[in-house]
Amino acid sequence: MYYLFGFLVCLAIKEVVPQTVKTTYVCPTGFRSIGRKCYYFGKQQVIWTDSHFYCGLLNSTLVIFRNYREQNMLKGFVTQDNHTTLDISERWIDGIYDWKTQHWKWGANAKPIRDNPFTKRNTGENFRWNCLALSGAFNNRWLARRCTEKKGFICETDTNIIVEFKLYNRQKKKFNITRCTSQKSLNDYEKRRCRRLLGRTENEPSPLILKNHTARSTPKKRNFDGWICSPHMINLGSRCYTFSTRETTWTDAHFECRRNGTKLAIIRNKAQDHNLRMFLNNFIERHDRWIGGIYDWKTTKWRWAMNGQPLTYRGFSSKVMHHRTPQDLAWNSIFMDPKIDNMWNAAKQTEKKRFICQVQAKAVKEFVPRRKRPADATIKIVKNHPNAI
Repeated sequence: MYYLFGFLVCLAIKEVVPQTVKTTYVCPTGFRSIGRKCYYFGKQQVIWTDSHFYCGLLNSTLVIFRNYREQNMLKGFVTQDNHTTLDISERWIDGIYDWKTQHWKWGANAKPIRDNPFTKRNTGENFRWNCLALSGAFNNRWLARRCTEKKGFICETDTNIIVEFKLYNRQKKKFNITRCTSQKSLNDYEKRRCRRLLGRTENEPSPLILKNHTARSTPKKRNFDGWICSPHMINLGSRCYTFSTRETTWTDAHFECRRNGTKLAIIRNKAQDHNLRMFLNNFIERHDRWIGGIYDWKTTKWRWAMNGQPLTYRGFSSKVMHHRTPQDLAWNSIFMDPKIDNMWNAAKQTEKKRFICQVQAKAVKEFVPRRKRPADATIKIVKNHPNAI
């Protein structure tokens, strides 16, 4: 009888104290939510490289299908009757053909595409300079198309997850001066509130202001002692570099760096450029070397191909760039030219040059073993003397 009564009391308490959890998935402006991904359907007709940059400006990438589920969800969304605003034309996705390894890869991470159910064509066909597109007219199958063709594109990014908790539905009681003047006992928090309400002078600075002022005046200490790189890499400042010994096109250099877990060098400031130039100027062998900059002819700006961001620092020589027009710079990438002390120059991406790969160095802290305190006195034990007591 008592056990049954206790069980009913527990149920009653659970019903009196409700708890709700609400989870929503929010997409950026202009993106459409499909599952737990956000997609942007670009209507502009551009080549594959420009679509890559456009998605980068939207803090996204061209679509990468990680499994059949993602592909089927996007396919179902496009083919629904209530989305007639989406045309059935072909759209670029992130796949590109690496002719050197003869494999299709995702352009953002250079990982091989394991599932490639695009429309089959002649097995002996040359896919060089081909990229992947989704065809709305062919039930959204994958098609291999020349990367220089102009098409729409699809960008993707992750959703922002918003989780809202609402517990007990209790309203917070307002704290006023009547609580301080009452005869009820106060806890430490309430005592501090009362002191602020009753005893603090107007000229007394707020504790928050004091805290912020102290935080600004105290310099932040670096909690590491230096940088370290892998044995096969060279450390210059906070970055690690490898310098190739063979010549390739700019596209092949991009994939070669990505296969090794690095990227074509991105030079962000004058100090980094100076360190790299001084190192290269001491080389016995002097070769042109690709870095990660590429010319976006549509916006007439130089960008870093890895993230699509415009250059904030330019190491070009004024001798080689002042006479070049935007038409001359189409399909150009940046290389370091030893003829002008390894300052920047530009050339067609199809030219073969050596290249520089880069990765962030790892911060390390030197381990110093604790030194033993020297002894204040030394006790030496000798054999007992025969005359000792």
